[in-house]
Amino acid sequence: MKTLVSNSLSEFAPIKLKETCPEHPDVHLIKSRIPNHEDILCPKCVEEIIEEKDKKLAERMNDRFTVERLANDSIITDKDILNCTFDNYVVTKSEQDINKRHITAIAKKYLNKSYKGNTILSGNAGSGKTHLAYACLKYVNENSNPKQSCLFIDFNELVSKIKGNFDNTSSKWQETKLLDEIGNADLVVLDDLGSEASFRSNTSESSEWNQRFLFNILNRRNRTIITTNLSGA
Repeated sequence: MKTLVSNSLSEFAPIKLKETCPEHPDVHLIKSRIPNHEDILCPKCVEEIIEEKDKKLAERMNDRFTVERLANDSIITDKDILNCTFDNYVVTKSEQDINKRHITAIAKKYLNKSYKGNTILSGNAGSGKTHLAYACLKYVNENSNPKQSCLFIDFNELVSKIKGNFDNTSSKWQETKLLDEIGNADLVVLDDLGSEASFRSNTSESSEWNQRFLFNILNRRNRTIITTNLSGA
């Protein structure tokens, strides 16, 4: 029994048919000559299918680096924050109503990606700063067009993670990596900049590092929301 092997692919070249595609009347159908795959296809239809798949893949990749960053890359210790919206912010004082209307107006400005401006929410613990800050992020995350990447960062937790991994060069909690990630996000909340996170002057080595790290973050950004209980912020 002899086996014939051809060195040419021409024998597998598709056959151009007289019939045209119902969707593209100016395009002739082709028939594959590959054994067991003798399909009749429209080249234009195939091209459009490939383009649509490429488009969906590009959109999926874009979502990963924009709308999905808030859920995937934020540093949140209290998971209840994930449910915070403007709608479920409970107003019990006139001051809270003013704060809500103020941050809602700011959120609408942040929908415009070209808008530059930082926002500081200050007040005592329990005044709703974190709720409003996350609600602002969520509003921008869900309503901006084009899509924007948003991050919520519990600053004290971030500092703790970095300091706990100073000697682990393979850790994702490396200072340089995190500065880049936070720096390239479209809108960031830095939550709970208290005395340890440091706007206050302190000569301790730890507090000085905190201040330098915070400065390095803010030096990379012009669209940041800060919450703090420090009245002097």
